[in-house]
Amino acid sequence: MNRDIFDQHIPKSVFTIPKQALVVFVMAVTTVVFITIFRPFRIYESLDFLVSQKPTHLIDSPEDAFYLAMTSVVLLGSLMVFCSRIILVKSVRDKLSYRGFLLWCGLEFVVVALGITVWSSALFHQENIGILSLFFKVLGRTTCILFIPYLFCWLYIIILDKASQIKALRESMDKDDTAPQKSHILFYDDHSEMRLSVKREDLLLIESADNYICVWYMNNDQVKKSMIRNTMKRVVEQLKDSSVQRCHRSYMINMDKVKILRRDKEGVFIEFGIEGVFDVPISKTYLKNITEWLMK
Repeated sequence: MNRDIFDQHIPKSVFTIPKQALVVFVMAVTTVVFITIFRPFRIYESLDFLVSQKPTHLIDSPEDAFYLAMTSVVLLGSLMVFCSRIILVKSVRDKLSYRGFLLWCGLEFVVVALGITVWSSALFHQENIGILSLFFKVLGRTTCILFIPYLFCWLYIIILDKASQIKALRESMDKDDTAPQKSHILFYDDHSEMRLSVKREDLLLIESADNYICVWYMNNDQVKKSMIRNTMKRVVEQLKDSSVQRCHRSYMINMDKVKILRRDKEGVFIEFGIEGVFDVPISKTYLKNITEWLMK
């Protein structure tokens, strides 16, 4: 890892008690598996703090010493690491850098080794070994034992970090995707594929034609029309909170483009005051809603 990576901050969301409890559990399981796999190679039988020359009343044989030592050391180490992570979770107010977490892990190694030294010395009666000598032996061997579990821990944190970054990127992209929708109206076909994007201020009206809609809009001061296979019902649902309102069973109009509301003997009509655009009728069903919009 280079300096820049060391100085990067780990998201605070990584340091939650459930996630760190999972880390400690995985570390404990990995440690047990590691010990079990390598025991046939007599690695742990050579550790004099695990097998006593003079068994106590708790240990009847070196075999019992091995299982008792493995169980007690793993439980003690896991408990100490879990307590350390609780302190870490409670003390992390801002983001912790990889450098700071690396130092914390190094301190954990020392504290765990010290705890195992005291525990093994008391349990296995290591009078023939100095406490300092035993500590350095335990520290070295603890480092070797916990290297793989801590490596998994680091990989887990990196994965959570990257997942957090990807989530933030997706949220940012989602926000960017909503930006065009604020200035544009997107029209989709019946397969939910986008077919047309029109600026809100350029949209005039939407006309229903059986299983199609006809979108009327302005482009370079000219009236344009675009046919899209979709139903008026779907479009109404999509634009229900916009300024594009339904005024007739077959029409929706952009209320921001309405120039005149006209009532005559033939009914009520909307005029856009644009050459080439017909007057849109308003049915009685939607007249009240259209009138209230124009009164705003």
